[in-house]
Amino acid sequence: MVLDFLTLSIVILLNAITMAIVWGLIWWSHRAFGAARIWMAACLTSAVGGLVLSLEAIAPVTTNVIGNGFVFFGFCLFWVGVRQIYGDRLPWLESIAITVVSLAILIAFSTVYPSGPARNAVYAIGQSVPLAFAIYDLTRPDRRSPGSLLAAAAMLIAILVHAVETGANFMHSAGAMTQFHYDVIETMVILLVIFSGVVWNFGMIVMAIDHLRAELTVLTYRDELTGIGNRRLLLERLAAEQAQRKRKPLALLMFDLDNFKAINDDHGHAAGDACLRRVAELASAHLRPGDLLTRLGGDEFCALLPGTDVKEAAGIAARLVAACREMNVDWASGTISLSLSIGVAEASPANPQSGVDLMEAADQALYTVKRQGRDGYAVAARLHPRKQAELSSASTGINGAPALDAL
Repeated sequence: MVLDFLTLSIVILLNAITMAIVWGLIWWSHRAFGAARIWMAACLTSAVGGLVLSLEAIAPVTTNVIGNGFVFFGFCLFWVGVRQIYGDRLPWLESIAITVVSLAILIAFSTVYPSGPARNAVYAIGQSVPLAFAIYDLTRPDRRSPGSLLAAAAMLIAILVHAVETGANFMHSAGAMTQFHYDVIETMVILLVIFSGVVWNFGMIVMAIDHLRAELTVLTYRDELTGIGNRRLLLERLAAEQAQRKRKPLALLMFDLDNFKAINDDHGHAAGDACLRRVAELASAHLRPGDLLTRLGGDEFCALLPGTDVKEAAGIAARLVAACREMNVDWASGTISLSLSIGVAEASPANPQSGVDLMEAADQALYTVKRQGRDGYAVAARLHPRKQAELSSASTGINGAPALDAL
């Protein structure tokens, strides 16, 4: 069965508009998801190109060039959207270059060197090049997923059927293929291109779902102000560590920023937020890979240290206290001096504790420091006061804290 050109044009146009509506709704629901906006534009641009091409009887050369220009750029936009979803540099210049070069060659084969088969080859190449780049970006080892592989496979089908159609056009022009057989192939090719377009859009929708789900997961476990983990993440990791721990100890640091209310009262809440971010940055810099830093709320933080005994955890706490003591935050209302109070607790095979018990022990140690003047750390009920300036370095730890041998 051979479908007439008008019917095929209407099918292409309706398909492009339908997918544009789908991407538009996704973008409307998730405004920060830029790839949806770009893919909506790709579908609309392709639809405009198809609409212009349907007017070929009015001005064959002009409508052919303008219509295909929209189509070429529409296909490039699919590639741009792929780069957007992965956070890569967007290939706007490359897309413009592909469109301009394709149009220049198309104009040459339409006016200077008229050739139907050559123009057909330009149509295929102008659409296939951005799809080939998109396939590369979709199938890189670190990006393979059901959605990306489905989209890449559909794009590959589109490239292959374009190649078949181009070959059939050359054979028909050379008299090696009858008009009937060429029309059949042309119809099948257009239907397969429409089908592949629908499929790669569905693949991209799956990618969008995965992307949005990953963003939701990050938001679920991330503290919005500091970018570190939140209480939910800490509790889940505590439960996992408790279930998996056999012979290794587990330490927990609970700490907060001293005099945080005074900072807010004297300098404003924006200054308080800035101080919390600086504390999060400081703690992140002093923790090790595999340690988990979280903010419980307000000025209270926790650091979960897997495979760490109480002596090593106390050393980390001492370094954090000393480093924070040296850190100031410059604000419009004046320089803000910072200090930390830290409670240290340990669970081990010899001293098993639940996650709740471990947090409670660290919290009690923290408030021991608070009651004794802040700016220090304590392990269980044993306090490491802030200032012992008169003691020699041989008998003290970092910046006046008692040496770890005293534990």
